[in-house]
Amino acid sequence: MAVVELKNVTKRFGGFTAVEDVTFSLGKGDILSLLGPSGCGKTTTLRMIAGFENPSEGDVLISGESMLGKRPYERNVGLLFQDYALFPHMTVQQNIAYGLKRRKFDRGALDDRVGEMLGLVKLEGLADRRPSQLSGGQQQRVALARALATSPEVVLLDEPLSALDAKLRQELRIELKQILSAVDATTIIVTHDQEEAMSLGDSLIVMNEGRIVQEGSPTDIYKNPTSRFVAEFIGRSNWFSGKLGKDGDDDLVEFSISKDISFLIHRPDHDAGAYDVCIRPERIRTEDRQDLQQISEYCNHLQGVVRDVAHLGADIHTLVELANGEMLTICQPYTGQSLRQHGERVGLAFRPSDCIVISSTT
Repeated sequence: MAVVELKNVTKRFGGFTAVEDVTFSLGKGDILSLLGPSGCGKTTTLRMIAGFENPSEGDVLISGESMLGKRPYERNVGLLFQDYALFPHMTVQQNIAYGLKRRKFDRGALDDRVGEMLGLVKLEGLADRRPSQLSGGQQQRVALARALATSPEVVLLDEPLSALDAKLRQELRIELKQILSAVDATTIIVTHDQEEAMSLGDSLIVMNEGRIVQEGSPTDIYKNPTSRFVAEFIGRSNWFSGKLGKDGDDDLVEFSISKDISFLIHRPDHDAGAYDVCIRPERIRTEDRQDLQQISEYCNHLQGVVRDVAHLGADIHTLVELANGEMLTICQPYTGQSLRQHGERVGLAFRPSDCIVISSTT
């Protein structure tokens, strides 16, 4: 039985449709990331599962039971809000114990459970502090402990790391995934951060304008986006527009982007006339042209001129202009190599399998 199931859920606010015909289900311990731009309907979807909004159409089920008409406190759901919503006048211990008290835990069981949660989120020794005495990361852990303390069937996290600085957000991302996996919680995470969504979720749903536009594993969606919107929203991308040319070997076909520039791609399943091709920046190699030609699988070779180089610590981003004026971004790991210079001519290489081919109409 699915722990969470949405069946053709639609939510309207007057004449505005915020969520339209959303259907998905999650099993025990599944972690789903709901990803999309602001206003796409992901938070409204979360609020309907939590009970803060009622669907205009469709049904929300938890463990097979319809939640229609049930208030938030009548659902066994744990919530972690974007701003954490800790009670400032309460200690860490009292914040974590809040939901347990409402469920009439006896004192001994309550203290044991709070102690267990403090250990889970690594806040032993801080039970008597108030939220104002904690760092942002510590507050986030208290909020998570409070959400998990009642052993909810479903845990809902709304932008759980957005209030933290970039470095702490990256550190806690790993820790959060470990904690959720340890408690085997069925979890839905709402975020607009692609890295957060891909690293936390076992599965991923991309939403736009109230609808699900693609769902699957993070790897599958990154490698095989079904539309230009998804490809651009999940990761960085270089785009070419063009038409198919003459056939190559195997299932390869020439893709022409200008009179003098073409490369090989895998032939699309359907003839759509015009296509867009996406190549991820990390899939393009920059080497001397002579070296590139010795690598047989990198059969696509282009020439360009370096227009900008940005050293971002672990990565180097190089902006290269092709002969037709198009700009490509190349992302490579920094391993101590010398940086390319502005105006330097550079060879580019990539494989047909590195090209994501999408119909221009999608």
